[in-house]
Amino acid sequence: METKAKTTLNVLSKDEQKSVASDIFKMYPKAHKVVVASDGQAFITDEGDSAAKNHAKNNRYKKELELTPFTRDGLEAKTVILAQKKAVEVIAEIEAATTADQISELATGDTRPTVIAAAAKKIETLNASK
Repeated sequence: METKAKTTLNVLSKDEQKSVASDIFKMYPKAHKVVVASDGQAFITDEGDSAAKNHAKNNRYKKELELTPFTRDGLEAKTVILAQKKAVEVIAEIEAATTADQISELATGDTRPTVIAAAAKKIETLNASK
């Protein structure tokens, strides 16, 4: 009797993703941009990020993965869900946040007015309670 092995999603931390990106930049000296999925899969995105987006949506885990972009110049990690969360979901996360840093991380790069307003309001509320 054959049994199928379960595949479980092992989510990498930001530091682990940064290490993967660093390794890619070492192996491919001409690469300038790399995206690392939360499962550890890396993509060189100098010519576009369609492969990374496809992997984020269609993978063996049947879950939408977060993509973290890195550049050779800074290796600054900023989580971006390229298949963007709904504004309502981001706002709920902002309302649940307890620090300004958490709020900033959630709202950074989001251009939707409702998300920006929710972040500003929550930071104002946190500052008022100090």
